[in-house]
Amino acid sequence: MLSINNNKLDDIKNQVKRSYPLECCGLLIGTNTSEKKVVEVRQVENKNTERTHDRYEIEGKEFMKVDKEAKKKGLQIIGIYHSHPDHPAVPSAFDTDHAWAGYSYMIIAIEKREKVDIRSWIFNDEKRQFDEEEINIFL
Repeated sequence: MLSINNNKLDDIKNQVKRSYPLECCGLLIGTNTSEKKVVEVRQVENKNTERTHDRYEIEGKEFMKVDKEAKKKGLQIIGIYHSHPDHPAVPSAFDTDHAWAGYSYMIIAIEKREKVDIRSWIFNDEKRQFDEEEINIFL
């Protein structure tokens, strides 16, 4: 289960709406004990310049920088979020090919800059597929 504060989820939704029709992305920072709990949301630049309408790429240096900052606070990167403009909130073949086990992958589908659907997934390395995980939204 992935737990996230409603205000942080609103921040992600607003970023997705601002970025539409391009994909945006970011990192979910928090704790991973009996459940994953998002403590911080960090927007990062989509480094994919060729297919920004349907691909995202997070620069390795940026990922490592955020990870180092999180560890100083006793936290860790627990997931990655990205938008799917005018596409369902399910992992694409590209998402599957580039996924890492253990992370939550929150996908935010946005249709015509308005309708938003949010789902989260965990990559099952053995099956080479995503399994959906529950999202717990709290105040």
